[in-house]
Amino acid sequence: MKRLLILLIFVVLSGCTESPDITEKIQNNLYPFNGFEYDSINVSVKGDKIYVVAKSYELNGEDVYLFLNNNGTLILESYCLEALPAGLKQKAVAIALSNEQIFYNANGIITVRRILPFTAEKFYQPKELFSVTWHGNKTVSALIDIEEEKIVAIYIR
Repeated sequence: MKRLLILLIFVVLSGCTESPDITEKIQNNLYPFNGFEYDSINVSVKGDKIYVVAKSYELNGEDVYLFLNNNGTLILESYCLEALPAGLKQKAVAIALSNEQIFYNANGIITVRRILPFTAEKFYQPKELFSVTWHGNKTVSALIDIEEEKIVAIYIR
């Protein structure tokens, strides 16, 4: 982990001339899946935007973050968290497919993404949720509460 932090510091500082505490702020604003750590963190800086791609060798997928550096204040602008255990992804898909509307409309490429509590609060409750989405003829998505094993919202477009 120390090597990753050193690499993160080097990459961030070589890409921008902001204060060193931005590196610590980035590290404190990464959210690997419960009980896991990132094995690889790549950072790129373009102006006031900081892009972070993080991976854990034990998990499928990668987590991508976009931060804005507003004069030393780090703002998490967006994220796409797909670094999850395969079994958890399968469970989320199974819960989604238990709904008849989802079952009959779902086709195409499936993505399973983690939704952080501060974002989930806008749609349901401030707790970790999972979005299961099929990208095919239609976009079919289910917002899943894994703890309760239920669908909290369905979107079909």
